Amino acid sequence: MEQEKNIEQENNVEQVTAMANKNYLQIGAIVVLLLIIAVLWFLLWKKSGGETVNNTWTWELTQWNYEDLEITVYEDKRCTTCPTDEVIKQLKLLPSVSAVEIVRKDFSEKGVSEYLTENDVKTLPLIVFSTNNFDVSKDPVQMDPNTNQAAPKVNTFLQPLPKWSYKLEIWATFNPFEKRSEKGHLLLDKAKLEVIKANSYMKWNKDAKITWLEYSDLECHYCAKLHNAGTVDELTTKYGDNLNIIFNHFPLGFHANAEPAAQILECVAEEKGVDAFYALIKKAFKDEKSTKDYLITEAVNLWANKDTITKCLDSGKFKDKVKTQMESWTSNFWVTGTPWNILINNATWEYEVISGAYPTSAFEAIIDEFLK
Repeated sequence: MEQEKNIEQENNVEQVTAMANKNYLQIGAIVVLLLIIAVLWFLLWKKSGGETVNNTWTWELTQWNYEDLEITVYEDKRCTTCPTDEVIKQLKLLPSVSAVEIVRKDFSEKGVSEYLTENDVKTLPLIVFSTNNFDVSKDPVQMDPNTNQAAPKVNTFLQPLPKWSYKLEIWATFNPFEKRSEKGHLLLDKAKLEVIKANSYMKWNKDAKITWLEYSDLECHYCAKLHNAGTVDELTTKYGDNLNIIFNHFPLGFHANAEPAAQILECVAEEKGVDAFYALIKKAFKDEKSTKDYLITEAVNLWANKDTITKCLDSGKFKDKVKTQMESWTSNFWVTGTPWNILINNATWEYEVISGAYPTSAFEAIIDEFLK
C-alpha cells in the first residue's frame, strides 16, 4: 500500500504496501505485535486504576486474571482474504487473555450492522474489548519504570466506544456495507467498465470471461515483484482465452520517474501498438528501471522511433490521459497503493480487489470462483 510526496511518506506507504503483500505468517507477526501492545496497555491501565504502577508491572501483567474482560470480534464471512482466524489465534496466545471467551459476530447477524453504524465502524474485522469498571477517558500519563519516560497512553492503541468498551481495528479493510452480489462479491457498474476498456490497452482476448485490471507504476518495487514472480505467465497458461489484462496508470507523487514513464508507455503504444506497450512494461519491471533515458532506449529496441517518442513526451500529449486513468479510482476502485489489482467477471460484473503483490494462488482462487 503507497502515496504522497516526500521521503518519510514514501517509507510509511511502502511499509503499508509491504504488509499488504503478506502471507499468513507475516500477518501473524504483525498481529502479535499490535495485539500485545494494545491489550497489555489496556490491561495495565485497567488494573492500575490511574495509580502509579510499580517497577514489576511488565511481569505482573502476564500473571493477572481479568475475570470481567470480554472480547468480541466482528467479522464478515463474505471476506475471503480477511485474516480474522489468524487474529483470533494470536489473541488467544496472550497469557493475560488466554482464558477469556472470545465471541465472534458476523455482519449478517441481527443488530450487528446497526451496532457498527452507531459506532462509525465502516470496515472489518474489528476487535472490541469490554469491561465493567475501567474508563479509558480517565487514562493518566504514566512513567515507564524501565526508561523513566512517559509511557504511551492506552488511547494511543484503543479508541473508546460507549458502555465501557474499546475498539481495535487490525487490518480492517473489508467494507460490509458496499453493494455485493448474492455470492458476496462487489458489483461494478457496466458502463464504467466499458469506459475503462475504451480508454485502455487490453492484452489477449477482448471477449474473455475475466478481466484483470491493474493500477500500477513503473517505479513501484512491489509492482515489479508481482510481475517478476511469474504471475502473468502462470495465469495466461492456466486460463488462456478466458483472461485478458488491462494496465492502467497510477503514478505515485513521490516517484519522480512514474509520471513521465506512464506518458512514454502511451507514446510507444501510439506508435507501435499494444504489444510494444506491454513488452516495455515487462522489460521495465524485469530490470526495475524507469528513467526517461532507459525507457526511450528500450522503446527503440522495440523498433520505436526515438525522435517520435521524445517529441511525444515533450509535448505532454498523453498527460491528461494518464491523469484521467489515475483519477478513475476515486469513483470506481478506491485505489490507495500499487499494485492495485481488480479481477472482474465480465458476465456478472462482479469483482474483487487484490491490493498488493500476492502470489498467483490468490488470483486463481478468485478467478476459479468467477468461472464456476
